[in-house]
Amino acid sequence: MRGYGAYKSAQGATAVQNGRDLEYRLLAQVTGGLMKARDGRAALQEKYNWILQNEKVWGVFLADVNDPDNSLPRQLKGGIASLALWVMKETKFVMSDDNASLDDLIEINRQIMAGLKPEPQSMAG
Repeated sequence: MRGYGAYKSAQGATAVQNGRDLEYRLLAQVTGGLMKARDGRAALQEKYNWILQNEKVWGVFLADVNDPDNSLPRQLKGGIASLALWVMKETKFVMSDDNASLDDLIEINRQIMAGLKPEPQSMAG
């Protein structure tokens, strides 16, 4: 399963959503979990689960930008691929050191979420 189908499966989404909204929602969910882990509100196993879930989301992003049918501009796909590879490298680091900060993973997710955030609808009447 590739692309948005994998996002839906990972999230258990039943409602029809556009890809950007679903990507935003997935990142918000894992970022919230990473923040909970960072702030000491998660047991160690839960912390690892959130870190690995975040890596899975980024793995799907990487697969999606490498899909020949992906119509994003080449430069954007390259940037997303680079970020995904960095997230995977950072994941290995934070999994190997219980004292490693999750701040960088959280910040990358927040920046991508800011780019995905839907524009408010105008209230023209």
